[in-house]
This record gives sequence, structure tokens and C-alpha cells, in this order.
Amino acid sequence: MSQPHCPIWFDIDGTLVHTSVGKDAFRIAMEEIYGWEDDFSKVRFAGNTDLRVLMDFSQQYAGDPDAVLDQADAFFERMAELMDLGLGKDKPDVVPGAKSFLEVLAQHEHLGLYLLTGNAKACAFHKLRHADLHEPFTEGGFGDEHADRNVLATRSRDRILQAFRSAEPGWVIGDTPRDVYAAQTIGAQAIGVASGAYSEEQLHEAGATHVVQDLTDAEMLLGALL
Repeated sequence: MSQPHCPIWFDIDGTLVHTSVGKDAFRIAMEEIYGWEDDFSKVRFAGNTDLRVLMDFSQQYAGDPDAVLDQADAFFERMAELMDLGLGKDKPDVVPGAKSFLEVLAQHEHLGLYLLTGNAKACAFHKLRHADLHEPFTEGGFGDEHADRNVLATRSRDRILQAFRSAEPGWVIGDTPRDVYAAQTIGAQAIGVASGAYSEEQLHEAGATHVVQDLTDAEMLLGALL
């Protein structure tokens, strides 16, 4: 009897890669599409979604978080173009162990690899492609689909349940408490990766099942997942 499908969702920034290109792409696209200039000194992208950040700026500059929505597609398209150009000049730094860990997971047919990220979809795949980490992934939840990461997790889980007759609750792997909370929302377990903006202690306090410094110990991580 085959094993039930086990979904594993990965965050990107701070979990698989590090890059500063995204903030510049966001800033320039926002100036071009909406005419808003900001130094981004008060913006925290870690654990957030691109749409939520954009809607927060809309509240600040237009007095209405929904004022950006009519041009959101144009904004995300332009941001993706700028990000692709930027990443071509400044490659992402891959979190230690990320590539080999993904390769180990891909050897197990019952494990399904998905993304759960605050990045807009095109931006997510640009980052992964420039880091040569894109091949295992096709689907997931993305930060231009909804402003709430928990909703992204729920929608992705529902699509998986429709596609597979037997699916386990699965795991979310991320570097912020919001990744842990998203896992809890869908009944999944969480591995916190303290390679981003949050410490091991903060990830434990958020409720992560396991916390690691990076992804170098693939066999230990696989053992936890299985």
C-alpha cells in the first residue's frame, strides 16, 4: 500500500535564500505604478506578504488599503521584471544545505514539495531560478494571491486535498513565527529555520515542532519529516 501524500511547504526568503534585490524592485515598481516614494525604513518584509505590504502603503498614501488593487497586476508584473534584472546582476545567497536537502526530499515520491511564501508568484520563481532551486516546485501559496499568509496556506492545502485522496497534514518550513502560525492554521507541523530574522528561541516560542539553525543536516531533517 502506497504512503499517503505528505505536503511540505517551504518559505523562500531567509529559509532557502537571502537577497536584498526584492526590496529595491518593490520600491521602484511602486514609484513607477503609483507615484509613491518611500525609504522603506519602517517596512518589515519577513513573514509578510507582498500584497499586505502594498496595501499598507496604500493605507498610508491613499487612505484606503484597497486603492492599489486596480493596478496590482501591473505592479507585480513590473516588480517581477525589475527583480529578474536585479538578480541577474546580484545572485541570491543560498541558505546552507538548502539545495542538498531539496534533492534528498525529491527522492521520496510520497513527499510533495510546495511553496508558501509572501513573494508574488513570478518573483518567487525568479529568486529560486537564479539560485538554481526552482526545479522541485510548481505550486503553492503566493503573496500576490491574498494579503494573509494563513489564507494562502488554507487555499494551498485545500487544492492538495482535492488532488490527492489520501494526504497527511504535512509540514511548513520557514524562518518566521508567521510561518509557524500558518502551519498551525492548517493543522500542519512546523520546522523553524533560524537563518533569517528570528532566533531559535523566538521560533520555539511561536510553537515550531523543531528548530534548526540551517538546512545542512538533511538526514536529521528527513527523519523528523518522516
